[in-house]
Amino acid sequence: MIKFWVTRFSHPIRGLKYAFMHDFAIRFEVLLLVVGLPAAHFLLGPFFAREILLLLFCWFFIVVAELQNSSIEVALDRVHPERHEEIGLSKDLASASVVWAGVFGLICFLFILSGKL
Repeated sequence: MIKFWVTRFSHPIRGLKYAFMHDFAIRFEVLLLVVGLPAAHFLLGPFFAREILLLLFCWFFIVVAELQNSSIEVALDRVHPERHEEIGLSKDLASASVVWAGVFGLICFLFILSGKL
């Protein structure tokens, strides 16, 4: 039973390791969490627990969008390595989801800073 779960979790861990090693955006977002959240808490805060929870939710949302974007790019580059209009559009749509998640995170952060939460 334990071997089953170790095998199951080895795949997402391998994916996270790959993303961290090969994707600058993932490394930047991890740095943003590790350095940016505590810095914002001490410079602009202190934040309440629900505000930190909201910021963590936004961070996870952005990272999930970035992981999906990266997986789409890796798969499409493998399937169709040459330049193609529809492949480019698909990559643009995937990256737009990351931007959209980032806008959501920025709005939440500004909302917290305004004190209206």
